[in-house]
Amino acid sequence: MKCEYCEIVEREGKAPILYIDEELVVAIKDKVMAPGQITIFPRKHYTILEMVPELLIAKCSVVANKVSMALFESLGCQGTNILISNGLASGQSVPHFGIEVIPRIEEDKVGLTWEGKQLNDDEFEMTMRALVEDVKKAQAEKAKKVEKETAADAAAANSESAVLGKDVKVVDDSSRKSGEGKASGEAVTKAKTKSQAVPPLVRNIRRIP
Repeated sequence: MKCEYCEIVEREGKAPILYIDEELVVAIKDKVMAPGQITIFPRKHYTILEMVPELLIAKCSVVANKVSMALFESLGCQGTNILISNGLASGQSVPHFGIEVIPRIEEDKVGLTWEGKQLNDDEFEMTMRALVEDVKKAQAEKAKKVEKETAADAAAANSESAVLGKDVKVVDDSSRKSGEGKASGEAVTKAKTKSQAVPPLVRNIRRIP
């Protein structure tokens, strides 16, 4: 059984696609909760939210906001629901992450309301403890990742600088052996050659505070 959203991408040109690029799609589905409902989803197949890259999630969110504004202007709706159904328990019917933008007007009878449940003290404490522990764990893992990436970048920069230094030394030795120039002239040539040899990327990195 094919994914409904992937089929929309495959039928590009025939499907009701409002916008498509290399990363995401904005389309109108056959079955909607309200006229004008629009779906934003990644072009590549990602089953649930947790699988989608962060930058792509950010892009989908920005597009969802623009779609919402367009619905206010074009349909004259009084509100919108920005809905993500993530996982079977949430009511996700298509195994492909997507964001639904649903135009709303007063008394439209779209059933998206639910009654809140009052947590008792034990439930609240248990929920808070679990969430705090997960947040701390995620922050620690992110810090380790950043530290590792920073160390790798520093090692690469040092290695590149060492190679560039050797190249400059070879140029100077060659000039000295040929008897060309004086000692002061060689020093100027060395500094100038090294400055020209360093790639712009490395020079920019060194200027970062």
